[in-house]
Amino acid sequence: MYNVLFLYNASQTYTNTVYEHAASFGNYSNNRYFYLHQDDSSVTNVDSRRFDAIALHYSVRLPYDQVSETTCSLFENFQGLKILYIQDEYDHTYKAWAWIKRLKINLVFTVVPAENIEKIYPAEHFPGVRFISVLTGYVPHDLSGLLGDSRPSERPITIAYRGRPLPSRYGRLGEEKVQIGKMVKAYCLKNGIPCDIEWTEEARIYGPSWYDFMKSCRAMLGSESGSNVFDWDGDLQQKIRKYREENPEHDDQEVCHAVVSAHEEPGLMNQISPRVFEAIVAKTVLVLFEGKYSNVLKPGVHYLSLRKDGSNLPEIIAALNDSELVDSMADRAYKEIISEGNYSYSEFVRKTDLAISDLILQNKISSQRGSVFSSSSIQPSLLTTMPVRALSTVVPPAITFPLFNANLSRIVLDRLVPVWMALPSGIRTPLTPVIKKILRAK
Repeated sequence: MYNVLFLYNASQTYTNTVYEHAASFGNYSNNRYFYLHQDDSSVTNVDSRRFDAIALHYSVRLPYDQVSETTCSLFENFQGLKILYIQDEYDHTYKAWAWIKRLKINLVFTVVPAENIEKIYPAEHFPGVRFISVLTGYVPHDLSGLLGDSRPSERPITIAYRGRPLPSRYGRLGEEKVQIGKMVKAYCLKNGIPCDIEWTEEARIYGPSWYDFMKSCRAMLGSESGSNVFDWDGDLQQKIRKYREENPEHDDQEVCHAVVSAHEEPGLMNQISPRVFEAIVAKTVLVLFEGKYSNVLKPGVHYLSLRKDGSNLPEIIAALNDSELVDSMADRAYKEIISEGNYSYSEFVRKTDLAISDLILQNKISSQRGSVFSSSSIQPSLLTTMPVRALSTVVPPAITFPLFNANLSRIVLDRLVPVWMALPSGIRTPLTPVIKKILRAK
């Protein structure tokens, strides 16, 4: 059993997927995990000699330099195993390269598909670094909130969806998040089919309410996640901005064709979204754009495959009106994807445990033991045995700050989250119900 110091950004754990990923190590690992909040202004004061490994979570965005100088020093001087969990590797890719080298990372858990790792992380640039391909998320730890009483065929809403518009720099996969919503909603409204489909930021749903939403419908729309547009140098956004200034009459599609498409390599990073697992747990049938979905799902077996031109929408709707088909597909997907446990967080953590143990033993990577905290006059960093769950940073329409407009209200609340995280638990605990009541006020 090893001691692992796990660095994460506690202000980012308001979404289920981020929190569950970070918490999975504390829930399932055979090793002992100690969690520590980290951002670019953190003062990290931990005696690293107490730990066999240090892990940096993807909630700390390396491509945007969200690592403090004290944390850099911690990594650079640490003699044990250094682990990185990284996602969104299409953003500032060379910057991520630089951080992996500077922090002297030994083990990288990447969401780049295994067959494409060499394209993104050429071995000649990373001697001695081991890369392991993983999914962006897995089956939720607590299934109780997703398990409903009704059969999917008995639910009143035929199709539901919550997407989000992504900047044009994310290319075709980003466009599809909105495309599928617009196309199916238009068809449903035209044909009187009950639906609840939105793709604006304001309509997004978080926390337990998201699970309730999933259980209210027979089917949930979806598409592959990720981006095949790699912004290697971090200058793509500047190129897009310049093009828009020179061609103000051009829409997003024209911008993509003129600027973004040259950076896009179809099929490089297509991934299955953790939302897919949530829908399967809720026994909500998936209606997904054609794709590979990390080779986890089979069309016609685990989901209904929607052509990207929408030409088979009538057949999709007919299938969703077939109660026997809907219920049997939901049951089959649950049995083969959820019950068998291959995509559970416990299985994910088991594999990470094996990789950590393998590198420590085979490469004789170890660290000296010492006291938990250094003896300096700086206040020791507060460690926890599970990650802190953040409040949502989404500002409801009714919540504004009188001196600021809507956009600044969101910024103000974002700035308050780190302050909240710094408060002792004895203060946060009694205040939490009050703040939640305010944020949910209509």
